[in-house]
Amino acid sequence: MFKKKPTIKPLAPLRTSDRRKLAQQIIIDLSVSLLGHDGSAESELRNRLLPENTHYAKFTTTAGPDLASVHGTIYVGEEGRHILWVKIGDEPMFPTVYTLWKNPSLLPIVQTHPPVLEKLCAGADLMTPGLIGPPFPPAARAGRLVGIAGNNKPEIAIAVGICEIDVSRLERTLGEKGRAVRMVHWVGDEVYKYGEPGTVPNDLCTGVTSWLGDSCLENERLTKQTEQDIVIPENGIPELGLKEIDDAFYSAFLYGAQDYLTKSKTSSLEFPLSSSNFASLLIHPYLPPASHFPPYNLLQNIGPHPSLTIKKTSWKNVAKFLKYLEKEGLIKTKTRGGGEIIVLKIIWDFGAIQTFQPYRLPEISKVSIMPALESSKEGNRMAINSLYRPNGKAIKFFEAAGVDPKGYYTPTDLKQILNTYIETGNLAQSSNKRIVTLDAVLSNTLFTSVSPRHEKRDVLAENLRKSCSPYYTITTPQETTKPKSGNPPEISMIVENRQGKKTVTRIFGLEQFGIQPKGLAEELQKVCAGSATVTQAVGLKPGLLEVMVQGSQSTVVGRVLEKRGISPRWVGLVDKTRGKK
Repeated sequence: MFKKKPTIKPLAPLRTSDRRKLAQQIIIDLSVSLLGHDGSAESELRNRLLPENTHYAKFTTTAGPDLASVHGTIYVGEEGRHILWVKIGDEPMFPTVYTLWKNPSLLPIVQTHPPVLEKLCAGADLMTPGLIGPPFPPAARAGRLVGIAGNNKPEIAIAVGICEIDVSRLERTLGEKGRAVRMVHWVGDEVYKYGEPGTVPNDLCTGVTSWLGDSCLENERLTKQTEQDIVIPENGIPELGLKEIDDAFYSAFLYGAQDYLTKSKTSSLEFPLSSSNFASLLIHPYLPPASHFPPYNLLQNIGPHPSLTIKKTSWKNVAKFLKYLEKEGLIKTKTRGGGEIIVLKIIWDFGAIQTFQPYRLPEISKVSIMPALESSKEGNRMAINSLYRPNGKAIKFFEAAGVDPKGYYTPTDLKQILNTYIETGNLAQSSNKRIVTLDAVLSNTLFTSVSPRHEKRDVLAENLRKSCSPYYTITTPQETTKPKSGNPPEISMIVENRQGKKTVTRIFGLEQFGIQPKGLAEELQKVCAGSATVTQAVGLKPGLLEVMVQGSQSTVVGRVLEKRGISPRWVGLVDKTRGKK
């Protein structure tokens, strides 16, 4: 609804009588019970829903595929800090997440998986297969407002929507189709960003009285702890305590070990592992983001929490951390001459690894980016992102999984969507989590012929990737291109003989990486101490150029391209004087 910033007229104070009437109407519409309290409790409730000094303003925006004009009213808290309520046309007046954080039991809460929640915060609606349940809240009926939360933090609503179906009566979700909840507001939309966006205020969820239910007590305790123990620096991310940092590193190893085990990647680990390799493969990629910790701000999900460095743990270095893991019975180590500690094996059947519950990883670790090289002089960065989009039969799987079938996904995203679907449907065998029992959706969408009854997870993941169309984006210091169909591109470099024994090096395909052929030719002419020409590339579209340099200059050209941020992986070399490399 609010992907686009609305046009908001100037704020005006809400009269006390109007505020009282509006709050009373909210209590009636949302069936908020006073639980037998007297009139003073009712007045306190009204003030909590619509506090004194509330302002209002009219707004205009567009919504729907036809971008129809929408008019409504927003109600803003003290000093225009946050939008508390929104009224649009004839639809029910709905609270924002700021109001729900202060009044956690105001709406019935339905839960979904974190990967689905991430799509909801991009504007997608909640499909029926994306729900976690039954049971569901009895008040989650068609036409009623509900809050949506992740199952990892079920007490914190991240979005607000209107039920399209009678969710409370659903007996199952797996295999069902259609939209369950239509999103009207979520963390990160323009309503959320109004005023002071990006942080969960520390004063929310405090002082919640008994007429809103016992579920508020944990939020009140959490907030008091946050106010007393958490120091918030200028970047808005609270510092973590020693125990939180230690627990995060321990959990990161459990996550990494389980990830390698369930995805059949254990054979890729070449033991013995050095301490640095162990940390880079099994710990650092699985450290949680700042959104994993109070105040659970989902916008702070880029990269691990800044406090999560090995020097801030009680172990201070990786070697001591490895000794701790060995003491816990998780790994076996050996100390080489000179004091170097290596990891001989991981105890894969350890209970903590088998039963570990994964959490949401930082976004930076979800993007499958090929290594980007920095220029030693210019500091240029460039990366190719491999993406996939559902196609053909795969669309049905994505619909059943409750995710957007028109979205673009990294290989890691595809595996996570598949694993979530498997876990939701309880399709993994209890004796071996790597073996999956196929249901009708998996059989019909991931196999072209007769499908088996059981299959390995990695086979299903590969079939899911093959059923999608490949796309890619190119990230430069200036921009990230829109997704383009096809496999990731490469720069072609051909070394060949011309006019007898004269050798030349031809380079083309530069434009797709933002490299100007003429500028590269001038640089190569100086570096190679020979002539360099720019002509129309043979066999390519008019306007696409190639650079031709005298001599066999593949090594020199490779260095120049690498300084411009081009990884050697993105350069296809054919040496016709020696054969294909």
